[in-house]
Amino acid sequence: MAVLKLRKLFISCYVIFCICIIAPYPAEAAIIDKTYMVKYDKGWDILCEPYIVQRNDWVFKLFKQKGEISHKDFPEFINIFKRLNPHIRNIDRIRPGQCILIPLKKLNKDTLPDQSSGIVTIPFVAISTLPEIIKPLSTEHIVQEGEFISRIIARGYGSYGTKSYKERIALFKLINPDVVNLDRIYPGQKLYIPDIFLRDKPWYKSIFDNSGNIIKDADFNIPLDKKIVKPKPFPVAYKGNDTATPYSQVASILSAKLFNKGIYYFPRHGKENLALDLSKFPVIECKNGTRIVLSGENINEADLNAINSYWGKMKIVPVIPGASVEHVFDSVFKTFEKNNFKKQLLFLDRGVEVEARGKWIVNRHSIAGEEASHICITLIDNHRERTPDSIVRYLEQHNIIIKDILLGKIKDILLGKKAAKQELAKPEKKNRIVDAINILSSDSKTFVKDLMAAMGYEYTQDVSITFPYAGIQIETLSNLIKTGDGHSLLVDFGDLYGDAFQAIEKTGFKIIQITDEDDKKNIISKILKAIGVSYINNPTFLAAKRPAVLNTSFTIPGFLISNNEAPEILLAMVPLHNGVVQLLQDRGIKVIIQPLRHEDTK
Repeated sequence: MAVLKLRKLFISCYVIFCICIIAPYPAEAAIIDKTYMVKYDKGWDILCEPYIVQRNDWVFKLFKQKGEISHKDFPEFINIFKRLNPHIRNIDRIRPGQCILIPLKKLNKDTLPDQSSGIVTIPFVAISTLPEIIKPLSTEHIVQEGEFISRIIARGYGSYGTKSYKERIALFKLINPDVVNLDRIYPGQKLYIPDIFLRDKPWYKSIFDNSGNIIKDADFNIPLDKKIVKPKPFPVAYKGNDTATPYSQVASILSAKLFNKGIYYFPRHGKENLALDLSKFPVIECKNGTRIVLSGENINEADLNAINSYWGKMKIVPVIPGASVEHVFDSVFKTFEKNNFKKQLLFLDRGVEVEARGKWIVNRHSIAGEEASHICITLIDNHRERTPDSIVRYLEQHNIIIKDILLGKIKDILLGKKAAKQELAKPEKKNRIVDAINILSSDSKTFVKDLMAAMGYEYTQDVSITFPYAGIQIETLSNLIKTGDGHSLLVDFGDLYGDAFQAIEKTGFKIIQITDEDDKKNIISKILKAIGVSYINNPTFLAAKRPAVLNTSFTIPGFLISNNEAPEILLAMVPLHNGVVQLLQDRGIKVIIQPLRHEDTK
């Protein structure tokens, strides 16, 4: 029945999809309501298109035309497709009438309204009508004498060369097709300038690639600002509530089945069938065919041989009746090969050193027969010790599965009590999409200006100062930083020479000199020392609120700046994943990212 309902849903979605395509919408709107499904896969929510296979469809012809994932990384797309469509045993042999899910796009959690329900309906507009959408959201501008494009565009959108600047230039070109050469505009010319608030539109980011260019050949089109209809709940097969015992927890971690009720009979030649009481000898059946018999009593050799003759891959795990969770886990995991276990997992992600530790770390492929990944298992006493969901998802994208087992809940159930309401009633923090402050300036002067603005300091360029030198008053230009304690610092970029430094300092100013040889790290160090704030080089952060020996840590190249009068600031010298940024921001840390260029790392 469940399969029939699922098939009907696929057919309904497909019919709606076809009607939307052929329906005669006005040319100025071209609105299409599409229904998609959202499936969870390895730390990502995957936006999927339900599809009924048609005659003459074949996998590579069909899939090459579908979605962002297939365009970016087709091998990864195929792997995701296989995991989301386990009923398709051979992707080279899809048959007309088969129901499949085509993965289109990876989503962060809560990117779309009602995403958690598993099905979303989104109004879309064709990519060809994008100029008609952007132009009404723009401002007419008459070019004045001395103006040029880069200055007009940079107002409110960021400095030249930043990603936001490139995005606005791309939109500008789209709605001003008559401007063939951006370096040639003339006074009196009418231009359309994309408004700043465009960046707040929910669909804004989806129209650009990672470089800030408009996606012109994407199959995943642009959602309009239209109220999204909440879909009906998606019918799913009923799953019984597994009792949270140590045995069920082990089975869940191994992606295995637990059999702990009923009798399992083994035929024996010339004797009565051997009856294995599963309530006394629970069995965990792994996907690779291995069966783990949890034995609280001894099994004689004859019975063991009878069982073994039918179950080739079998392990007997002695478990003391009423044993603790830790004892059960230890007993089960020790039955597997030692090379399946690790004390820690290390990897480097774009310069960030990530280390995952747990009570047990096991190789999922060897144990569960699934794709290569590791399960990092830790016993915790309360919800506050859990690894944040943003980090769980991030690590899963690197094939590390975090399993934090809540001991209190298991103990309460084993004792026949309800779990403590105060702990379980606490809702988990809802994930949100976060953005760090990115500084993409290339030259030192712009970098210092953008850095001071991001850190919240007042910074003024080309300030006129005078100082006595050799009996006369000298006037020059410098750059001024005003610190929180009321002091002022001058920043010199090689304009002052000789004894001028000492002469200026005698007037009460402190000077920071930045030379062409200084890379970004040296510039930051000089400024932080001169300002007088305390900081830590290459700080390490723990993901969960528990000891480091059972935790995930992130060592980030950069500076953690402490200031008693303001929140902590992390100035990262490498790109950071959204999940890591969210972890830091949830702890009240302001995140500023200044990625090092290749020449800065020498």
